[in-house]
Amino acid sequence: MNSVATIVSFGFFLVIFLGVGAVAALFSQDTESDYLLGDRAFGRVAVGLSAGATSNSAWIMIAGVGAAYSLGISALLMPIAFFGGDFLFWQFFSDKINKMSVEGNLKTIPELLSSSISKKRGKEIVRFVVALIMLVFVGTYICAQFSAAAKTLNVFFGMNESLGIFLAAGAILLYCTTGGLRASIWTDIIQAFVVIFVAFGMFIVALNAGGGVGEIWNDLQQIDPELINLSAGFTPWKLLLYIVGFFCLGFGFDISQPHFLVRLLASRNPNEAKHAKWIYLGYVYSTWIAMLLFGVMARVLIPTLDDPEQALPFYAMQNFNPVLVGIILAGVFSLIASTADSQILVCSSTLARDIFPKFYQKMSRRYGVKYEQLMTLVVGILAAIATNNLTATVFSITLFGVGATSGSIGPAMLIVLIQRRTNYQALSAMMLAGMITSIVWRLSGYANFLSEALPSFIIALLVHEILMRSAFKARSAKP
Repeated sequence: MNSVATIVSFGFFLVIFLGVGAVAALFSQDTESDYLLGDRAFGRVAVGLSAGATSNSAWIMIAGVGAAYSLGISALLMPIAFFGGDFLFWQFFSDKINKMSVEGNLKTIPELLSSSISKKRGKEIVRFVVALIMLVFVGTYICAQFSAAAKTLNVFFGMNESLGIFLAAGAILLYCTTGGLRASIWTDIIQAFVVIFVAFGMFIVALNAGGGVGEIWNDLQQIDPELINLSAGFTPWKLLLYIVGFFCLGFGFDISQPHFLVRLLASRNPNEAKHAKWIYLGYVYSTWIAMLLFGVMARVLIPTLDDPEQALPFYAMQNFNPVLVGIILAGVFSLIASTADSQILVCSSTLARDIFPKFYQKMSRRYGVKYEQLMTLVVGILAAIATNNLTATVFSITLFGVGATSGSIGPAMLIVLIQRRTNYQALSAMMLAGMITSIVWRLSGYANFLSEALPSFIIALLVHEILMRSAFKARSAKP
């Protein structure tokens, strides 16, 4: 599709996003605190919507729709189980993260995790380990967003996927490089409303086109009875493991994803951070479930697709006028941009500050915020180049990135938040153990019925406790 109306419609929203980012840049104070955290000036509405927008990602309109198209109603088990973990985190930990950040003047997640270590050398080691994990696995997550953008532009405009990757990266970098987190959060809020309009609009249109719930249900049964089987054909034990796995992934996501956590660091105070909970949950789960149900209905409406992850753009092109197609494209891009910009910013701050702190101090004194901006640009370009060489699906890349960070950074964050006694050896070792377990678990194929977040979380905690007990015994044995 090369409709001028579609291009103009999409371009209109793109200009709005870039304009909001530009205005945010004008409000920036050209300080490190403003670039990284927006001077901690955000209330519950901004924190909730921004955290929701950055959490949703291309997952719900690309990967989620594709999964529901392939699996049927059993895809709803994911948000159902995920919700429990999400709620647990927001109820007990969201305010604590903001409080720790404010009291310690901590601006990045590696700084937050290393804050429980007293020795300077130990702090540096923990920061380095966290930073390394973030760069690899949050970087992987960025690649999933760019891949989703390329797929979408390919379907809508027949654009070469390599070109689509670099165009999406360029558009996002235009505003997040100059405006920092303030630009990211302001554009997140606008993008969230676009996503709400598209998600519910697509759901209602597809429901009417399919003839209502009863007719769609019968059609699904005729295509494949498993599509209307909520248990997905699992045995009771496998079903339990599947639900527990996604429950842990929900909790693990919240307690480990730096692009999500930085919203809590940027909150005005702990009370605002905690009360952002219902705004976040309402936005995330209403749009996610609407998109999953659209994916299920798309199996009836467009039953033959080579790539289920392209179901939404294909359906839009076949059934809507060019102006609406442009709005839908803007909705998909909103999800991609609201996640990718946040991930690029946390990775760039990690690359700039936490990998080589002494070099950062030297460059910061000389160039100020411009050094942070340069690192943002570098991360975005490197992620685009990496995406161009990946062949996996958005679904698998996203789950791998989330699972690995959940199983490594997640348990370490839990230890720090509950103020469990620790040291730099135990904290570093548990993160590396969780990361390795996540990788082995996924490569072994076990992640198909139990997310790697659970076993890697457990292994990481066990490693920490074993090392801490050993250290205690060693100290006790000394005369």
